[in-house]
Parts: sequence; C-alpha cells; structure tokens
Amino acid sequence: MRTSAIGTLRHRTGIMRGISTMVLVAFTLLILLPTAQAAQQSAVKPASIPMSASGPQSVTDEDRLSRALQNMEEALARLEDRIQLGNELNMEVERLAALESDIRRLDRAVQQNFKLIERHIRDRHLPAVILERHQAMVADYRQGMAAFLATLQGTLRAPKGKALAQVQKVRKYLKDHKVRRRHLADDPRDLPNRSLRPDPERKPRESERAFKQAGIESNPKVHLAALGDFTFDRLPGASDPAYLAETPEIQLTQPIKDKAAELGHDPVTIYHWVRNHIQWQPTWGAGQDAALTLSARRGNAFDIAGLLIALLRASGIPARYVHGTIEVSAERFKNWAGGFEDIQGALNFASAGGIPITPVLGGGRIVSVRLEHIWVEAAIDYVPSRGAKNREADTWVALDPSYKQYQILKGLDAAAIAGIDLEAVAQTTLDSATVNTAEGWLSGLDPTALATAQTQMQGALKEYLAQHYPHPTEGDILGGYKTIVEAFPSLPGALPHRIVAVGARYGQVPKALQNTFTYAFGRDVLGDLIDPLTLPLAKLNNQRLTLSFRPATADDEEALQSLLPQGEITDVSQLPSAIPAYLIQVVPELKLNGEVLKTGGPMRLGEELSFFTQVSHAGRSFPAKAYDVIAGSYLAVAAASGTIAPAQLQAVQDRLSHTKTTLESGDTGLIASLSREALLGDLFHAGLLGYYAQLIGLAHVLGLQQHGHYTLAAGTGTFGYEPNVSYLFGIPRTITPGGVVMNVPIVHIVGQDTNDGAKKRDYLFQVGLISSALEHAVPEQMFVNDENPGEAISAVKALQKANAQGQRIYHLTPANQAMTLPAIHQNSLVMQEIRAALNAGKEVITHTDPVSVPGWSGAGYILFDPETGDGAFKIGGGQNGGIISIDELIGIFAGIFVGLGIISGTAIIGGASLLYFFPLVISYIYFWALLSLVNNYAEFATGAGVGLGLPYFTWQVFLSKAAIADAIALIFGILSMVL
Repeated sequence: MRTSAIGTLRHRTGIMRGISTMVLVAFTLLILLPTAQAAQQSAVKPASIPMSASGPQSVTDEDRLSRALQNMEEALARLEDRIQLGNELNMEVERLAALESDIRRLDRAVQQNFKLIERHIRDRHLPAVILERHQAMVADYRQGMAAFLATLQGTLRAPKGKALAQVQKVRKYLKDHKVRRRHLADDPRDLPNRSLRPDPERKPRESERAFKQAGIESNPKVHLAALGDFTFDRLPGASDPAYLAETPEIQLTQPIKDKAAELGHDPVTIYHWVRNHIQWQPTWGAGQDAALTLSARRGNAFDIAGLLIALLRASGIPARYVHGTIEVSAERFKNWAGGFEDIQGALNFASAGGIPITPVLGGGRIVSVRLEHIWVEAAIDYVPSRGAKNREADTWVALDPSYKQYQILKGLDAAAIAGIDLEAVAQTTLDSATVNTAEGWLSGLDPTALATAQTQMQGALKEYLAQHYPHPTEGDILGGYKTIVEAFPSLPGALPHRIVAVGARYGQVPKALQNTFTYAFGRDVLGDLIDPLTLPLAKLNNQRLTLSFRPATADDEEALQSLLPQGEITDVSQLPSAIPAYLIQVVPELKLNGEVLKTGGPMRLGEELSFFTQVSHAGRSFPAKAYDVIAGSYLAVAAASGTIAPAQLQAVQDRLSHTKTTLESGDTGLIASLSREALLGDLFHAGLLGYYAQLIGLAHVLGLQQHGHYTLAAGTGTFGYEPNVSYLFGIPRTITPGGVVMNVPIVHIVGQDTNDGAKKRDYLFQVGLISSALEHAVPEQMFVNDENPGEAISAVKALQKANAQGQRIYHLTPANQAMTLPAIHQNSLVMQEIRAALNAGKEVITHTDPVSVPGWSGAGYILFDPETGDGAFKIGGGQNGGIISIDELIGIFAGIFVGLGIISGTAIIGGASLLYFFPLVISYIYFWALLSLVNNYAEFATGAGVGLGLPYFTWQVFLSKAAIADAIALIFGILSMVL
C-alpha cells in the first residue's frame, strides 16, 4: 500500500493556501521567450494611445463596436426568420435602427483612436512598416464600414417584397468580413468524440508468404560485430549492432538502465518481471517508448515487447521484435482481453483497437481466435540451463511478455451493503423533475436523493471495510482483475500459444507499424495540409508539446516595447490591458520539450491560425481536425494514447516545484531566466495529463460497474491561454485579456462484456459526458479555491446551470425538431450547427436560453449519434471543451508583454505575485500521479502481479476531486431521456 504517499498528499493540501497570487507572470508569458535584457526597459513615455491600464474590466471602443456588429448579426438573423415566417417586423426593424445609431457613434470614437495611434507611431519614430500597417488598417476599416452602412441602409429602406433579399445581403457581408471569432462548427458526420469500429475485413496473415506479399520484411540486413563481454558471435544474426541499438520506441533512458540493474541484468528475471507486471491492452501499432511503458505498467504487444527488448539491450543482451500470427483458445482470449463474457465482444474490442483478428469456428461456434501479434526473440545461452546461466548465446529464444491470464475480482455491492434500493432512488430523482416525453424536455431535476444515497453508501461502505478489509484496494471494492503470476528459475521452453505463422523480425519497428501524429499550419487551395510534420507517437506520447507565438521581426518587438509605460514595471496594473493587434506580426512555433519542431509564416497578432492534427492509429488515418488558434495564445498540445504515466506526472511536478522555488527565491537573475515553458508550458501540460488521467480512471470505474471496457486510442486537443480579439471587418483590431480554454477531441476504444450494441453505445455516451464534465473540472481543480474563487464552463456544466435555473433541457431529434427548435433561444451560429446536426440524422441536447459564468455567456449543447454514441460536447463559440475566465482567477491581467519578451518575469513578480497557483497545481499533479494508473499500486508493491490495486481512500478522494458530483443527477436525467 502507498499510504505514505497519501499521507504526503494530505500534508501538501496546506500549501494550496497562504501563498499570494502566483499566476500573474505565468499568464503574461504568452507569446515570446522572456528576455532578461528587457526586464528593465526604461526611458519611455507613458503610452498616449487609448489602451486602458485600469484592469481587465476595461472595455475599449473597439470592443464595443465589435460587439455591436455581432449584435447586428443576431438581429438580422432574427429579422430573416420573422420575414420567412410572415411575422410582424416593426420591433426588429427598430432594433436595427438603434444598433445602427450605436455603430455610427462608436465609429466616430474608433476613428479618433486611429488618429491617436498614428500620433504615437510618429512620436516614437517607429519603423516605417508599422506606420504602413496602420494606414492600411485605417483604409480597410473605412472602406468596410462605408460598405456595411450603405448595405444596411438598403435593408432599412427596402420595400416589404425585397426585405428578405436585402437582409440576406447584409448578413453575407458580415459573414464575409468577420466581426467575431469563427464559430468552430463540427461536421456531424465526423464528430470529435468518436470511437473506433471493429473491422471484420482486417484479418491476420496466416503464412510467411502473405506477410511478404503485404510488403512486410525483416530488418535489419545482416551486419557483423563484437560487442561486450557476453559473447554471441556464434549465433547467426545476434552480432548485428541493431539488436543492441536505441530506436524511437527503445530509448535506453536512466529509468530503463536502473530497472535492468535492479533485475540483475538477468534475462530470466527480466522476462518474468515484465510478464507479471505489465498489463496488455488489445490495440495495435507502436505508440509508447519503453520508459513510458515501464512507468505506466501497461501497453499493447508492441509496447510490452519494446520494454522487454529495452531491458535486455540495457543488459547487453541482443533482442528483437517478432511479428507473426498466433492462435489462442476462445476462453483464454476472453480472459486475456480483459475478462469478457462473450467471445464476440472480446473480438470486437481487439478489432476496434486495430488488431488483425478473426474467429476460428468449430461445431458452429467460435472455439479460438487468430490474431497478428508481436513477441520477442533474445540471444540467450539456452542450452542446457535455459538462460539461468547466461555466458554464450546459442539460441534465439522466443518470449511473449504480453500474453497472460487474469484472476477476476468481483468487487463489493455498495448499495446492498447500505440496504439501498437504487431503482427506487432513481425513480425518486426522476419524480422530482417535470418530464414531458412528448415534447422531449425535462426541468427541475433535484439531485438530493442521489446525493443522500451516495452519502449513505459511503458511510456504510466505510464501516464495512473497517470490519472486513483493513487495507482495501480498488480491486477489492470495485472489482477488476490481476495477473496470475508465473515465476520460474529459467526461461519457458516455448510460447504459451500456437504460432500460425512468423512473418518478420525487426531490430526496430517499421514506420508502417508506428502510430503517428501529424501537425500542420493550414491547408492549401487543394485542401492538402501545408508542410505537414509527422512524428512517431512514441516520441510524443505524454510529452510536453506547446504551440506559442513570437514577434516576427525586430520591428514588431520595437513596436511592442513602445507601448510600455515609463520606468521599471513592478505590477501588471501598469501594463495596458489592450493593444492594437494589427500593428504586430507574430510567428507560430510548435515545440517539443522546449525544442522547436515547426515554425509557421508571419501573421497578425489576433489572427486565427488553422492548426491541424491528424492521427494515424494501427495503420488507419483519420481526417485531420482543425482548431482555429488565436495568434497570441499559449497552448499545451495533447498527445496521449493508452495511458498517462506516473513518471511523466512526477517529472512535471518536479519541474513546477523547481520553478516555484525559483520564484520564491527573490533572485531577479534566476527569475528572469525562467522560460515560458517553465512557467506556462508545464502548467498547461500538467492540466492535460491530469485531464486524461481522470478520464481514463473514471471510464475504467464506469466500465467495471457497467461491464464496459475502455482504452484511450488518441487524446488530442489543446489546453491553455487564449486572448480575446475584437475584429473589425475581417481584421483583428484589438487584443485583450482572455481565458484558459480546453478543447479536446478524443478517439476512444470501447467494448462491452456481452457484446450488447445498445449497452456499448450507452457506455460510450456516458464516457463522453464524463469527458465534458472534466473540461470544466480540470481548470477549477487547478486554478480555483476559497481564496481564488472562479467558475469554469463546459457543455455538462452549462446544462447543469440551466437545470438549476429552472430552464427546460431539451432532447431534439430529427422527428421532433419542428416542435422543439422554436423553444431554443441561442445565438444564430449555435442554432445553425444544431439544425445541421439534426438534418444529418443526429440528435441534440441543449437548454432554452443562454447561461453565464464570469467572462462567458452562451449555450451548452451536445450533438450525438444515437446509433453509435459518438458525440460533440460543446459550448457557445463552437469549442469542444471548456473555458474559465482569467479575470476571475487573478483580478487583473495583462496577457502580452512578458510573453513577448518586452519585459521579464522579474518586472511583475512584485510581492510574490506569481506564486499563488504553483502550489495548487503541484498538489494537483501530485494527486494525479497517484491516480493515473489503477494497475500500479498495492499488488505491484507486494509482487502479487497486475491488478486494480489503488487504495480505496484514494478513489474516494478521486471521485471528490473530479468535481463532477453536482452533474451526476443531470447526467442521469439526460440519460433517462436519451437512452
């Protein structure tokens, strides 16, 4: 048991309070590497251009004008609807006239501000290119405003018969000359939270010839060499250096070397340790390096073989992959795949994971399965000791560390222990709501009965455990499985299953068998990704990947420096809270652990960059997903598959602790040397790791209760800071403080014990609801507590808030949309996306009217496929995720200058102003380091084999920390309507 770690966690919660606001500097390091030389910029006059320094509540004239134009869009959409319905128009026309008056008034103010900015440029003798950009902006703005007002006047004066065409003309003009950030609508045919499907045509190759015909060949070619004291020159092929070399998947890192030494560099001990301690996941394709698999204690056949090979190579023992086809009995495969009750369910789960697999029939039933598989051959002194005495290699010994059988753990029935009738509780909860099945809505759902039942079950379970399980594990409580351990003094004489065919042997995994992620900045006119960068997933998985921006030229940096006030900057309140974005050009950079992988071309600050991610999993490539990133953002980019490794969480925690110590030191030189990656990269990377750790854990717990099985195929998306931008006729005019935004499309692999398609769909949909709830829970876990109140939003959170307000929660279908759509009063872009989903045969859950949290107002809505359970869990603006306002976190924020390298962190540390959130985030990461792997705790510590050994105390905290308890009742109510 790891009670000492839990005890440490209890003690660490104290540091989450008592240290003053820490995130100020972190959220100002947003675009450029900080430079110490810029820390003491002085001898500049206060900015004369209209950029408020009174804090984040300031709203510029440009903001007001942009919002007025957005309001005009919405008014025109309403007017168009009323014209088409034949309704009375006078009220809407009056609104248009009032908005026109506001726009004309704000136009005069904006024009005056342009003059002040030009004076500033000339007074500071800024480079000619900056003045040229300003003059071009002014000309474009005036032209855009004149054309808009002329078109609008045509609408206001149009006779009734021509009004519709004129309204549509104005709407098209505003759409073509955008006045807001683009709404990120999803293609209803390709929803972002999707599951992989079984592919019955993906069958295993059953002969060496079939492998060769598919282009699968061994590597490397034969080379001769003599390496080390252990001799292997007499064994054909063993002396090839490739069998001792590093590869993308086999990195001989210090943890690998340490584990090999701990195991005595003994092949017998190494094999049995990997076999007994690493859980197999039924997926295909290399996606983890050996160190990640070592820490995570789970992986697919490629990953587990890679770990065994790495430990052997670190011990000086040549080893290689073997790719072939094996046959396993149906009963053993059901157990190996995770304890399935139905063989077809196990087959479908493995097939969805990409494994080439097929059933073998006998007597009208499935008696066994054939599947392609990866195992290991090691150059061993096998005769006569079978590896017990390893002096001179004489045999390539076949070893399969992936294959094993499990003991199934039943778990406890908490409801029965507490004497609670869950069906009665469910009915009581439903009875609390007003439900109209004919019209597809519910309202007023009261979670009290569920909360009371939960409290009663926790109390009864705690008392029961004290009497019967003094040291309970998660497996004891929830059920699951653990490895049936094998430990022998020598290596096995044969593989534990029948080999159908051996296709190839590899010193390193071929590219065709590597899972990959591809990144690009935009598409060309033909729709192809521009200069795509493709990397093996093993290089990216769980690593810190960031997308940030830096000034494009020295002229851009000089222009930014001119905006700073005079003298030393000691507090962010001295900085402008808005800057003219169109003056500055920046360059996007994609970095891996601080090293630049990819650089894009110059673009305006505040412009939208189409950032594409494409996943290739098990030889299957999926359509590239785009996220429009505002230039000036700082984002961690998710690259996760399979699991989240405790070692990665520990590494982030260590780096954050070091950064915290540096900030607390007061040493201006050290503080100025901190990079954006130290202050922001680790912060947001920690959030992504925690998000996926919680998702995997909660999906697993849900699966234990509902006979479901879950694997994360690909966790993508972003989490980080995004500024707000005021757009005027297609050009980013002003950039102001924004918020922390999470946008995480996910590819799932789900299975169901009994192969019940409806239950599998329901399980996936519930996993999706959990993923949505975590999109508000994670930012709140990281940045909110009693001393720093705030509130994040997600689709589930928005629905929860709407329910609390008494709004109706609607379930819209293609069949009932004519009746239900008129009751939904969300903005035109959300309504357009909802209609598109319904027209594509999908269904929608949303609420009637906008809800608000500080810094955001809009809709929460879920688009989903009723056949598969795939979905999109969205908030107004089109994000498939959540957002939290920085204003609520730190009270005041200036989100550009330190990150642009214009001033350093020392300039606004002040009275430890950055130090508040690092302890909070460090505790958060420490906690999830414990929770990231449910198979890596008590059983491992006692040598009992792989099992679900997480201490139950930790699961109690886990469910509490997930911060989704308040959403449970609403989720339950939604499911009652949908499923």
